[in-house]
Amino acid sequence: MKKGNEVSMKLKRDQVAGAVLVILGIIVFVMTNQLSVPFTLSYPGPKALPMIAAFGFVVCGAGVFLEGCKEKLEDEKPFLSKQGWIKALVAMVVLAVYVFAASLIGYLITTPFVTYGLTTLFAKGSKSTVKGRVIYSVLLTAIIYVVYIYVFGLSLPSGALF
Repeated sequence: MKKGNEVSMKLKRDQVAGAVLVILGIIVFVMTNQLSVPFTLSYPGPKALPMIAAFGFVVCGAGVFLEGCKEKLEDEKPFLSKQGWIKALVAMVVLAVYVFAASLIGYLITTPFVTYGLTTLFAKGSKSTVKGRVIYSVLLTAIIYVVYIYVFGLSLPSGALF
């Protein structure tokens, strides 16, 4: 962007996000290489997933950064409006309370309610129905439960009170 003889370099949101992703990818790569477990094709071990994630962060971050470097004719919209920041803050508080509640009450009881609440919070102005959000919340809870318990063999919080 030129103004007379001076060149103005204003960082765009995409450039910042892309740079953060590239830096995060490099950090994950460096930290993963510090693991003492060997990485082989026959047994990739615990290094495989972080290495794939690091590669993805760097590639996607570079793409986002380069896309942000393009000259855009239209004015860039603000990242979030005041209502958007409030929704993001409410979502973070709800998720923090969810972690605490799930440890007390259990995953199967808390997750559908939290999912319904968050989908309702972010559904303002869309054509979603109460019935659709309830079905989505219950199905998402059930699918995650089945995958964690039966596919991965992991456990989810059962709750200290029950």
